[in-house]
Amino acid sequence: MNLLERLTESERLAHLSRQERPLPERRSPVRPFLRQDGKEIRLIAEYKRSSPSHGPFPPQELPDVVRRYTAAGAAAISILVAREGFAGRLEDLVAARDATDLPLLYKGFVSEGGQLDEAYAFGADAVLLIAAVLGEKLGPFIAKARTLGLAPLVEVHREEELVAALAAGATLIGINNRDLASLACDPGTFLELARRVPPGVTLVAESGYRTLADIAAAEAAGAAAVLVGEALLERGGLLLEALAGSRTHVG
Repeated sequence: MNLLERLTESERLAHLSRQERPLPERRSPVRPFLRQDGKEIRLIAEYKRSSPSHGPFPPQELPDVVRRYTAAGAAAISILVAREGFAGRLEDLVAARDATDLPLLYKGFVSEGGQLDEAYAFGADAVLLIAAVLGEKLGPFIAKARTLGLAPLVEVHREEELVAALAAGATLIGINNRDLASLACDPGTFLELARRVPPGVTLVAESGYRTLADIAAAEAAGAAAVLVGEALLERGGLLLEALAGSRTHVG
C-alpha cells in the first residue's frame, strides 16, 4: 500500500466511524469558487498543521492564519481536513468560516460519497476530488458535488488522469506537481500537462510554488490560480507579503 492509498484508507475509516453521528446544519450559503473574471492569477492559501513531506509546521492558530491570508488578498482558503499525516479535522472548516468570508476548499482524500455530505455540512464551498483515488467513480462524485452546490476541484498528476478527468466532465482541474504516492515534486508537471488542457477548463497549479517567479511561470502556462501551503506556513509569511504587493495577488 503506497502513501496515497494509506491516507485514503485512513480517511475512509475515520468517515465510517462518524456515520452514526448526525451532521451539523450548514450555517452559511455556498460561496462561488474561483469564478473566471479576467484578473491575474489568484492565490488559494492553505492551512495545515503538518504534512508527510514536511513534518509539523510552527504552531499557529487557525483563525489567525486564515485572517492573515484574507487580509493579504487570497481568493480562497484550502483547509486540510485529513487527520493522518496532516493533523486536520472537519471542525477546522467551521473555525475557518468563522474567521473569513472567503470560499473554503475541503482538501482531503475523498473516497466515500458521505464525505461530500460532510464537506457541505461543515461549511466547504469546494471539494478536492483526486482522480487517482476515485478512478471510474470520478464522474458520479463530480455530479454529486455539483448537486450539493460544491465546486469539484479534480486533482490530477499524470496524463491518463487528466484524460479521465476531462472525460468525466471536470471543468476545474488542479494539476499537482507532487506525486502523492512517493511525495516526489516536479514543478515541470504542471507546465507539461497544462499544454494538454482544452479551452474552457480552469486550471489550478498545486505544490512546489515558493517564489513569485515560480507563480509567474505557472500563470504563463495557463494557471488561473495557484495553491500554496508550505511556503506560506514555514517562512514567516514572506511569500504572502510578496504576493500582497505584486500583480500576481488578486482579491
